Amino acid sequence: MRKLITKVVAAGAFLTIAGTAAAETSITADFASAYVFRGYTLNDETVFQPGIEASGLGLPEEIGTFTVGAWGNFDIGDYGGEVNSGQFSEVDWYASYALPIEVVAISIGITDYTYPALADTQEDVEINLGIGYDIAGFALTATAYRGVSGSLLGGLTTLEFGVEYGFELNEALSASVSADVRYMDGDDTSGWNDGTIGAGISYALSDAWAINASVTYIAQLDDDVLVDGPFAYDVDFLGTIGIGTTF
Repeated sequence: MRKLITKVVAAGAFLTIAGTAAAETSITADFASAYVFRGYTLNDETVFQPGIEASGLGLPEEIGTFTVGAWGNFDIGDYGGEVNSGQFSEVDWYASYALPIEVVAISIGITDYTYPALADTQEDVEINLGIGYDIAGFALTATAYRGVSGSLLGGLTTLEFGVEYGFELNEALSASVSADVRYMDGDDTSGWNDGTIGAGISYALSDAWAINASVTYIAQLDDDVLVDGPFAYDVDFLGTIGIGTTF
């Protein structure tokens, strides 16, 4: 699976670089005060998280929008010796397809989570289905995730509900506020896992480049589902700062 998605990402990047008409590529480079995934703290110290994404790929809009991308987490801190600093602990490869529907946004996708730092090169594969709707400036989303293989996400179903409101402060400065909650259903336990409240700001350096920063509060909704401790609920505030470009 990883090799297949890697080829798709490479093909998408090639089409974009070649200047295909409707393609768009974004590159991000973020520093975060911790790495938290759906409420679980995977590193409570500084991490670097780069990403690249290509969408459109030169295909007509009437058949929908394809997106491919890659994202990674590079550990700068070592989480008190729990992880190895100075290497990528995770690299994700993903692809999605958004249906050509105007009333609501509907997309399906797949993500291959790989863990280069682990000796046995574990990986998880997860599929997702998302629905989005805009009303009065608010973006409402509902996404279902299902782990189809892997020791960490395999067999796990996650339901995520979110809302975001964005606004412009001036021509160069924009901001947003958001909130979401997650329900998890696994073999061992089920229930409301975590929720977040966040605020972000973006300053446009040019038509293509922008500096971004955000702060997020992470709430533990049920300590029987999301327990306390390392690699569980260990960080409640998260800050990020980074730079990105779109072309």
